[in-house]
Amino acid sequence: MYLQLLFIFLARIIDVSLGTIRMIMIIRGDKWIAAVIGFFEIMVYTVALGMVVGALDDPVKLIIFCLGFSLGVVVGSAIEERLALGYRGVQIIVDCEHAHIAEDLREEGFPVTTWEGQGRVGPKVVLNTVCKRQMARKLAAYVTERDPHAFVVFMEPKHFRGGYMKKK
Repeated sequence: MYLQLLFIFLARIIDVSLGTIRMIMIIRGDKWIAAVIGFFEIMVYTVALGMVVGALDDPVKLIIFCLGFSLGVVVGSAIEERLALGYRGVQIIVDCEHAHIAEDLREEGFPVTTWEGQGRVGPKVVLNTVCKRQMARKLAAYVTERDPHAFVVFMEPKHFRGGYMKKK
C-alpha cells in the first residue's frame, strides 16, 4: 500500500516536471523534442492515473495524486530554471550620464543596440541586448552595479536571427 502511494506521488512529480519542460520546448519552437518528452510524460501519467481511477473511494490516493501534481510544478520549474535553455532579451534604460554602459557591455561581448528616449525626468538611453539565459542575471547585476537606478526588463524571445552575437 505505501509503495503504491509512493509510486503515485513520484510518478506525478515526474510527469508534471516533464510537462513543464515540454511546454518550454513548445514555446521555444522545439516541437520534436517536446513530442518525445510528451510521450514519456503521458505514459507516466497514465500509469499513475490508472492506480487512482479504480480507487476513487480512497481519499488518500487522490490526495497523494494531487500532492504529486503540486510538487511536480515546483520541481519542473526548478529543473527548467537550472537548465536555463534558450536566450533572454534584456532592455536596459539608463540616464544619459550612464550611456557608457553600452560600450562596457560590448567590451564584455554582449551585442548592444542603443537609442535615445525621453523619461518622466529627462532624457534616457535605451539599451537592447540578447544573451544566453544563464547570463541574464549576471548582466543585470553588472548593469545595476554601474547604475543602481537602471530599469532592466527581461523578455523571452521565441526566435531571432541576424545581428551580432559573440559565442560564449
